Amino acid sequence: MADTLSLGPRAAAMDLIAGVLDGRRSLSEVIIRPPDSFADLPPEGRARAQRLATETFRHMGRADHHLRRALRKAPPEPVAWVLRMAVIEMHVLAAPAHGVINDAVELTRRAGQPRLDGLVNAVLRKLSDGFDWASAPVPRLPGWLRGALQNAYGAKGTAAIEAAHLTPAPVDLTLRDACPEGLEGDMLPTGSLRLRGPGQISKLPGYDAGQWWVQDAAAALPARLLGDVTGMRVLDLCAAPGGKTMQLAAQGAEVTALDISAARMVRLRENLTRTGLQAETIVADALEWRPEAPFDAILLDAPCSATGTLRRHPELPLIRTKDDVKALQNLQAALLDRVLDPAQGLLRPGGRVVFCTCSLLPSEGSDQIKAALARHTFSIVPPVLPGVPDDWLLPDGSLRTRPDYWADLGGLDGFFIAVLQHEP
Repeated sequence: MADTLSLGPRAAAMDLIAGVLDGRRSLSEVIIRPPDSFADLPPEGRARAQRLATETFRHMGRADHHLRRALRKAPPEPVAWVLRMAVIEMHVLAAPAHGVINDAVELTRRAGQPRLDGLVNAVLRKLSDGFDWASAPVPRLPGWLRGALQNAYGAKGTAAIEAAHLTPAPVDLTLRDACPEGLEGDMLPTGSLRLRGPGQISKLPGYDAGQWWVQDAAAALPARLLGDVTGMRVLDLCAAPGGKTMQLAAQGAEVTALDISAARMVRLRENLTRTGLQAETIVADALEWRPEAPFDAILLDAPCSATGTLRRHPELPLIRTKDDVKALQNLQAALLDRVLDPAQGLLRPGGRVVFCTCSLLPSEGSDQIKAALARHTFSIVPPVLPGVPDDWLLPDGSLRTRPDYWADLGGLDGFFIAVLQHEP
């Protein structure tokens, strides 16, 4: 009989995977309204289940490479996921084979495939030892995404990005002031603190006092690139969960944070409460909302494919399509027009805009800005920020980060950022 203490997180991980695939939702979206098997676990069990699901998505390509050699034919999809998760837990997460295999047999029965439990047992025993896990090639991205990246970064650059996706993203913090005593990490060139061994985030020094918040080093750049915002009225569009809002508030700006999602805005307000920072929060559609007076500056972190965050969200290639990206590109263009058109009343004459997306696709970055500048009287201002390497700067003056950059420091998310200045 399976050990219920171990089967709980494993069963929950399988349910999380099913929730992602069945609903074409990201793992973070599934966890907002999770399956009972996940919600009923203690915190450490939920953390284990989430990590197991995440790593299964990350390494499924390598798992499939080895499973194809051990199987005569492809099993039903539910059993394929049981096998993937088990192989990955043994070889990536170093879980003892005995418990993994026993639970995988039980999960096979739970998936309605009891006749295949013997197959699962035999295959996993065969793959539990005696072969080189790393001999499998680096998994390739889906064709529609890989082709676009090769056009942008070449075959070598695309291969480097794909290799970077095999490693989980580190945890970076944006510090409000000085680093709290006892918080162990390395200061990155651009000012973020990269934790060495994060542990439970809420238990780290300075969390309760609101001295920092979790924010990837690349995600921390857009707000910093607005420059000195002391006393300025700044609009943070598509603001939740609030990392950039807190940055701007901490830098002395009078911030209005707007997001269309009421649920995500709850999290932003919770973050403001914990840090003791102040901002006006508004739940509204950025394409329709009108302020009482124009702002001095606007930060637009536009909805996008999130292809720059695959280290954090390795399930995204399974749920995103080329058609999804096209719809997002249309939304980005509409948001840029809303922000840059003086007749819309969002930005004062001579004001500054930072546009960013956590995407690796030029169609959600450089191409968008080139088209927007043809429609509006703005110019790109080359970013000025200590610690930004010259090779992150694009010929047009915008900025590009990639997961394979800073490889010796642990990498960072893929972002496109452009600083735009109005020419009245």
